[in-house]
Amino acid sequence: MTSKNRNTNIIYHWSIVLIFFAALAIRLYDFDDPPLDFHPARQLHSALIARAEFLNHEGDLPGFNAEYEHEAIMRGVQEPWIEPPIFEYLTARLYLLAGDADLRIPRACSILFWLIGGWGILRLSSRFTNRIGSFVCLAFFLLFPYGIFASRSFQPDPLMIMFLIWALEALLTWNDRQTFQHALLAGFAAGVAILVKQVSIFPFGMAAVFFVLSEFGLKKALRNKQIWLIALMSLLPMLIYNFWGYFIQGFLVQQYQGRFLIEEIISPAFYIRWIRKQDQVFGIPLVIGSLLGIVTIAEKKNRMLWIGFLAGYGLYGLALPHHIGTHDYYQLPFFPVLAVGTGKIADSIANGFQLFKAGQKSSKILFFLLLFGFFGWWIADSAITLKRADYRNWPRLWQELAVELDPYEGQINTIGIMDDYGAGMIYWGLRTPLIWEENVEKLNEYDAMEKIRKAMMNREFLIVTDFKSYYQQPRLQRWLMSNATVYRQTADYLVFDLRGVQ
Repeated sequence: MTSKNRNTNIIYHWSIVLIFFAALAIRLYDFDDPPLDFHPARQLHSALIARAEFLNHEGDLPGFNAEYEHEAIMRGVQEPWIEPPIFEYLTARLYLLAGDADLRIPRACSILFWLIGGWGILRLSSRFTNRIGSFVCLAFFLLFPYGIFASRSFQPDPLMIMFLIWALEALLTWNDRQTFQHALLAGFAAGVAILVKQVSIFPFGMAAVFFVLSEFGLKKALRNKQIWLIALMSLLPMLIYNFWGYFIQGFLVQQYQGRFLIEEIISPAFYIRWIRKQDQVFGIPLVIGSLLGIVTIAEKKNRMLWIGFLAGYGLYGLALPHHIGTHDYYQLPFFPVLAVGTGKIADSIANGFQLFKAGQKSSKILFFLLLFGFFGWWIADSAITLKRADYRNWPRLWQELAVELDPYEGQINTIGIMDDYGAGMIYWGLRTPLIWEENVEKLNEYDAMEKIRKAMMNREFLIVTDFKSYYQQPRLQRWLMSNATVYRQTADYLVFDLRGVQ
């Protein structure tokens, strides 16, 4: 190896280390803020399950009495299961080691999962791009702002993404060597990814089908025992869980009702919502650019792998038409293909400007400076967003408000306009508010006032934390000002006294 190549290798490897260090550092920024910054209802759903599991195994909450702990267990065991609570049970075991239900623990786990996924995406992308492409792919995966926020959240998605990426890498490694040991590894990684969150069956399954058919053809693939082993190991854990949850325990029956809505997928509005959600999360220009990058992958089988992944993402959206257009974190399975496509585009740009030919040292330096500047802007933007909101006082506030406003167990005395759907009050205050989700602005005046009155009757307090939603409802505001009294008003919340409403 020449000294020039050795220096290039050193620069590349240190750049990779720098990206991982920056990715870890930005995720540790504002680390102890409660999980209310990113889909709090979903995060606290997992937190309730994990805390109950922790307490059920002789865990203890310092500073809280046995009555509080008992109620916390009841709240947790009442939470419905959709996917198996693998991450939640892992968190409960870590709580036991720490001696407290510390919500920083699952945040640290999610960060670790995403970083391990980053290592996998680096290995994966190196098969399709040169070093600049792999570098950009990794940097996008680890430093894109939405990924930073999502990878700090207590929900199964970071764990799913990690195993999904490594399942793809294991599939390609198996194809290189075609041994039963590598088939077992590929099947295991895919099986865990699908078990953690079943939606990953769509991108991985279609990616595997497209790749295998491109490499082997249909007849040869059907005769290959190792392919059948991978398929069996991928599907069996999920099938066992669904059989147990649907036919034996029955808790999955309600979860599957109303999830697939044919009337939605034949509506143009559904596709508009889907595109808008992609634009909100990633930006349409970035999506288009990454798709162009995918189709420029040279080797057919590798190109078909990602085209299959895209086809699986499309099926995933059609299978969950409501969620794909309303829940931004349902775009997370798109992250790996977007990262690889972005890296491939960067690879093509670098090659187009001939940055790696002799005599292009200044161009290389400028190109890398531009990249680091762009990624630095992402980091700075993420840090500003994380610092903008401080939720550290909310656990104490919810405990105090619950005792003051809703002191009776088993009764629902409060109604809320809350951006977390009452999850904070449930988790820290152990009280369940009725959530006001009505939109009375389109009703006639009499019907609107009557609907409001009936909702407020037999409730003692209305708590407002979602001021945006509150200010978008002038009729509700007028009714409250005329029929209720302001009990307390702060910068964080507004409480109306409804005890005089008839």
